[in-house]
Amino acid sequence: MRRVSLGVASVIAAWASVSSAFAQADPQKKFLEDDRRREMDERARANADLKQDFLWDYGGWLHSEVDRLDDKPDRAHRTFCYEDLRLYGEVVYNQRYTAYVRLQTDFTDFSKGDQFSGDDNARYRPILVDQAWLDGDFSWDGTVLKARAGKEFETIGSGLLLQGVYYAGHVSWASGPFSARVVVAHTVVHDDDIDQSLPNFRNSHRGFGGVEADWQFSGDHTFYVMSLAEHDFNDAENAFQKWDYDADYLGLGARGHVVENLSYAVEAVYEFGRTVAAGSTSRDSIQAFAAIVTLDYLWRVDTSPSLEVQYMYGSGDRNRTSVTDVASGSPPGTRDESFLSFGFVQTGFSLFPLLSNIHILRAGGSFHPLESLDFARNLELGSYFYYYRKVQSAEPISDPRSFNNSADIGTEVDVFLRWRLFSDLGVSINYGVFMPGKAYDERSNRNFVSASLTVSF
Repeated sequence: MRRVSLGVASVIAAWASVSSAFAQADPQKKFLEDDRRREMDERARANADLKQDFLWDYGGWLHSEVDRLDDKPDRAHRTFCYEDLRLYGEVVYNQRYTAYVRLQTDFTDFSKGDQFSGDDNARYRPILVDQAWLDGDFSWDGTVLKARAGKEFETIGSGLLLQGVYYAGHVSWASGPFSARVVVAHTVVHDDDIDQSLPNFRNSHRGFGGVEADWQFSGDHTFYVMSLAEHDFNDAENAFQKWDYDADYLGLGARGHVVENLSYAVEAVYEFGRTVAAGSTSRDSIQAFAAIVTLDYLWRVDTSPSLEVQYMYGSGDRNRTSVTDVASGSPPGTRDESFLSFGFVQTGFSLFPLLSNIHILRAGGSFHPLESLDFARNLELGSYFYYYRKVQSAEPISDPRSFNNSADIGTEVDVFLRWRLFSDLGVSINYGVFMPGKAYDERSNRNFVSASLTVSF
């Protein structure tokens, strides 16, 4: 069977693709790239009504993008073009067993002198395996039981704890109002590690084991608990420093509707474990916390306007000089109170800080201004405002340029347009401007603009 792939990458996919170009300069690259992969996975499925023993499918995406961003004080601005081609194939046997493989190649062309490192203005990445997995459905009457293993996308909870492509496997179960999922994963070895202070941070060796259990009660309200254990297999050390960071996480969450059209989502995570201190080979304890609270309201009127208000928090440590790097962590004999996770949450187009040592207030929404016209029914316009503030004023956030002893990080305004012109063609334009506060020496506005076209076939 052959079908045309639907699903054009959304606004997040558009701005996320910038991360591939500055992998060496931006430690948040992993989070952005993983979210782009997640958006591409939301594609139409093979027709389950067909009765053939074997169903087969193939297709791909071609994503073209132009980006311009301010990078002061390192550089006034940087401009580059990005091309991303992904080709996939899928075989389904007996509507229960699936084999899937997706290949990727990409090309980045910087304006002269705008590259982040090296002397090459153009960078080509040859074909690699983006994802490849086997999936089995072993369900029976009233009970769902599925398993998947390979190089694949995994997430837990809202995505804050764990979200990305890993060498992984999971088993999921559901019966009545209850469901559960067990995940075992390892980072992709040749990806950059989150700890940029590692002697060989171009390779990552971290293992994960996680469990999430959900209970749907009282209508559409869902309560869930989750746990995750992360173990550092990087095995890096010298006479003065080890780099072990072994973290454990316990979390609670809930989602549902307060009243009709008003939905909520709440998630709280406690982090504990052991980490090596800065300039040391000894290990100290971790004790950190994060939380996300979200309210969404959708008006069921013409243009379908929606409004979202969200608060995000990640604890900080006044002794750290980096939220990600062990070698710049807490001094020996102290507790590390800076929250660090391995997932993704949306925190702004331009600044995009990790949820560590920070309060974030996010408010905004979107609407479909030409919903009554067939050709522009899918045109969406939206905007979000961000207010950022440090938890510990002396410690920077994930942007090291925020080194001043001030809690005032600044504000950001993002606007976007996304439009699926046809089932297999979409465009998006995204703009974000970050206005630094007193935590920065460089106080000029930091702009990010992106325009992209995605074709699926």
